[in-house]
Amino acid sequence: MTSRTLLLALGSALALSACQTNQDPSQGGFLSGLSNLNNGTYERRVQERQEALENEQDINLQRNRSVERLNAQSADVRASRNAAEADYLQMNRDLSSMRSRLAKAQAANASKKAEADALQKQIDALAAKAKMVQQDTFTPEADKQARLDALRAERAALEREVDLLVGR
Repeated sequence: MTSRTLLLALGSALALSACQTNQDPSQGGFLSGLSNLNNGTYERRVQERQEALENEQDINLQRNRSVERLNAQSADVRASRNAAEADYLQMNRDLSSMRSRLAKAQAANASKKAEADALQKQIDALAAKAKMVQQDTFTPEADKQARLDALRAERAALEREVDLLVGR
């Protein structure tokens, strides 16, 4: 009869474990845990959490790559801006040099004073244009480069005129 009692107790335990289960291991009891182990609930739960973790890791990886792309773009913009600023500085040095040479020519040739004054006004106008391009923060870099190229051509023509006046 003891085997019968044992079978009856085992059957009762199985019946009770099927009645009320909780999928959370911290909430359910021993019988709930046995039931969840037998029907695969715990494994499904672990698998769902693993998938959620992998999805979040994928999203994090995509965001990191996006940040890397943005950083690279930012570095490119900084390099382009630094190059443009260097060009502006060089242009200002060239204009300063032309002013200096022109001042020497004015002292040596009083008869060419009118031409020198006209060239001085052109140099000042070119310097003002270069300053406007440098201070312009709204124009795209490509347009700024085109304007800068036009100013370089104008500077070269003006430099030839100064050289002719100076007599080089």
